[in-house]
Amino acid sequence: MSFKQWWAWYKGSPLFKKWFILLILLRPLIDNFYELKETSALASPLYIVGILTPILILLSTIAVGFPKAPQALEAVPFRIWAFLVVFNAATFWFINLSVVAFGDLIKYTTPVLLFFYARRIVQSKADLHGILTAFLVSCIFPFTVFLYESFVNPIAIEYISQGRGGGSRIRGAYADVMNYAIFFILFLLIMSYYFVQKLYTVGNYIQVKTWHIILTIFFVAYGLTQINHVSSWGVFFALIIILLIHNLRNTRGLIFVFAFIFIIGAFFAQDLYVDHIEPLIGKEILVVEGESDSDQAFNGRMTRWEKYFETWEQMPPINHFIGITTANFKETVVMIGGGMHSDYVRQLFMTGFIGLFFYVMFLFSVLSRWVRLAMPEKYLIAATSAMMILWSITTVPTLYAPLLYIVYPIIAFVLLPKNQQV
Repeated sequence: MSFKQWWAWYKGSPLFKKWFILLILLRPLIDNFYELKETSALASPLYIVGILTPILILLSTIAVGFPKAPQALEAVPFRIWAFLVVFNAATFWFINLSVVAFGDLIKYTTPVLLFFYARRIVQSKADLHGILTAFLVSCIFPFTVFLYESFVNPIAIEYISQGRGGGSRIRGAYADVMNYAIFFILFLLIMSYYFVQKLYTVGNYIQVKTWHIILTIFFVAYGLTQINHVSSWGVFFALIIILLIHNLRNTRGLIFVFAFIFIIGAFFAQDLYVDHIEPLIGKEILVVEGESDSDQAFNGRMTRWEKYFETWEQMPPINHFIGITTANFKETVVMIGGGMHSDYVRQLFMTGFIGLFFYVMFLFSVLSRWVRLAMPEKYLIAATSAMMILWSITTVPTLYAPLLYIVYPIIAFVLLPKNQQV
């Protein structure tokens, strides 16, 4: 849809949908006030949004005209995982009964509510495009700040250890560089989707041309060189490969493939690898070659994982299957939080073998819908699934709400019946 159509779609949307679009538009600005939490929770717009989001979702469910979610077998694994998330988050709060624990309860259960909310508000391709376009509009602010930081003066510099490549990276006023990474990667994902949409379908969509997508790739690649986030490089290259695969049957797509390979290979590949990628993955190469201990893998995160797995092994066997909160160990608060730096490890601790199994099953069951989709949506769900699967190795994507604002509506669209995907 064009911007004019998007604005008409937004104005014509019911209130239970408008607040979510407004949240997507404002979240990049709100996230810049992260540090205000040190002053007071009541002074932090980010905390206020965190509390209001589940309230607004629950209020939306009782609004007149709020649609029902169509049945989808692929959503069953999510429900099982969600039950264990809510159970463990609630148990943790009941045991601790503190304001901090209540905040964790909201943080851990909001993704569950967001998914069920997304399944209700995404009822057509227009809804999906409306949400994706809203995100593109929201990128204006963080990208403007990023360009200012790159060419004028960094707002905040984060120094990284020598073992992770050394040097510094810009992160703006955000909590960490993952916030920038989310904007870069999702921007590439959505622009690529509209590019494939233009190649394979006829309609009044956003006209993303070949030179637009090449410019997008270069901009995102430049952004990643400035934030030095190694897992995002993996996601970036995965998205490029998936984009190339989904364009091989199209003549213009083939031209794009060869143009991209020639430009990158001839002029930038070696310098990009030597200057920006090799320093970040150097430790992993040493581990693979046997020149460094295995506990130094994943930028040293293996040491942390081994430490908390020792604690996990001391817990009753039942907690290995349903989650650790009922064991009431002092380490629980760390083990179920973002400090694990891996969603797979965190989900194992949070929801046990059962929860982790059904969470992974959900990701792959959604991906299995690939065969039923049109080519643009084939790319979209393949790229989205790869993004979540790869990021989950060394980051915790399910704790980044701005990422889920886009991922869950995409999944919700994919789970729609065929006759609604128009």
